Amino acid sequence: MSHNLTRGIVRSLGIAVLALPGLVAAGSAAQAGGVSGPAFYVDHELYRTVATPTDLSGTGAPERAWDTIYSFGAVQPSVATAAPGDRDYNGGRWQVHAVSLTGTYAEALSAGDLDGNGVLDSADEVQAAMDGGALVDGGVVKYFVCTVNPVPSGNA
Repeated sequence: MSHNLTRGIVRSLGIAVLALPGLVAAGSAAQAGGVSGPAFYVDHELYRTVATPTDLSGTGAPERAWDTIYSFGAVQPSVATAAPGDRDYNGGRWQVHAVSLTGTYAEALSAGDLDGNGVLDSADEVQAAMDGGALVDGGVVKYFVCTVNPVPSGNA
């Protein structure tokens, strides 16, 4: 196993153990009865959420029943694969994948920031960074339900 892959797996496990900070913040807002601040990107747009205290692991639901959220831990906001209005949106049922850097964030941006705006903010960009070897997908670390709400202009 290559050193970079080993380091990426270790970082992925670290992200999973750190409990996915961006999503934990969203969950804290929900427990307090409020809406989170900006939580994740979908197709270059920033969204917030009201997380729910759900754990849908072990339900046996088929893969197609879930949309994916790629969690970067504290590196940047998460990136989701769908939002309301998208043809394949699954109603806020999520499988969270912990992704980790194999090198620096700048290297991940170089490999994946297709629009050059300084952040990985779409599933295509996350995939490009993975294809370029700059990110490693550590697999599913959580299944849950939460809403997807656009961040109003000027509140990002």
